[in-house]
Amino acid sequence: MQESSGSQHRVAAIIPSDIGKLAIVTSSTSGIGFETALALARAGADVIVTGRDSGDGHEALAKIRPLAPQALVRFEKLDLESQASVASFAIRLAKAGRPIDLLINNACTLALLKREVTADGFELHLATNFLSHFALTARLLPLLRASKQPRVVQLTSTGRHHGEISLDDLQLESGYTPLRAYSQSKLAMLIFAIELQRQSDAHGWRLVGTSAQPIGARAALLANATEVTGSVGWYHRALGVVPPQAQGGVLQAVLDISEQEEQKDPTAARSLADLIGPTVPEALDLRVLDPVMGRKLWDMATELTRVLWQSE
Repeated sequence: MQESSGSQHRVAAIIPSDIGKLAIVTSSTSGIGFETALALARAGADVIVTGRDSGDGHEALAKIRPLAPQALVRFEKLDLESQASVASFAIRLAKAGRPIDLLINNACTLALLKREVTADGFELHLATNFLSHFALTARLLPLLRASKQPRVVQLTSTGRHHGEISLDDLQLESGYTPLRAYSQSKLAMLIFAIELQRQSDAHGWRLVGTSAQPIGARAALLANATEVTGSVGWYHRALGVVPPQAQGGVLQAVLDISEQEEQKDPTAARSLADLIGPTVPEALDLRVLDPVMGRKLWDMATELTRVLWQSE
């Protein structure tokens, strides 16, 4: 990713190299996740690159390490189609015991033409885009709380504007369409970001729960979505294509959000959109801000994933 000196300076400002803050970026062996991991490593953060394939992981490390020799960068296998893999990943990190300063929930399954389910019985978009990130955040919460300034960022999408949360059929067993499944999962991620902040405030977790909508990085998202075989054409038609140089919107959004963490209004600038240009606060509608919906989705996800959230 080609960063401006100003952007690099701002990254370094929140991740001083002498502190060696730890960042985790899901699905970061390519695409948006890779670019974000690289930028964080170059700013001095220690980064855990994750993905399903060890070969891809080691290739990513080989690219990052020469460009960020001062950072500790390693690969950890994490398959977001599997709750067992999420649990195993969290157990390994818990044994290491190092506080986590930044968790970027980035991985994405895009618009599968046919409904598919994971080994856990979850609809695939819901599983990889939302449920596994929900479970991952819960399982890593003790390590996040051990950080002085923990931040969790959910990757959303412009597609969420078309979404509705089907509480009576969250797995879309009836009426499945690619757009409906993808949009619901990304809307769920934004609602999760806001509800996570509510839960953090209520329980004293000290998390900053935010989201980023990197519309300007759609081309990189396509490169990162290995699951979209047969559906790339649909995505091109539905959302359009932007130049590859638009990559990096996630990191820019993370930085802009960090500047507004001290605002007292809990709904202010909790999501940022990158419209192939400067990031701007995204307008959040009432269905996203509705605390009743937020709690219902939280409770359903907790029941489905069987995770335990620390109460205090």
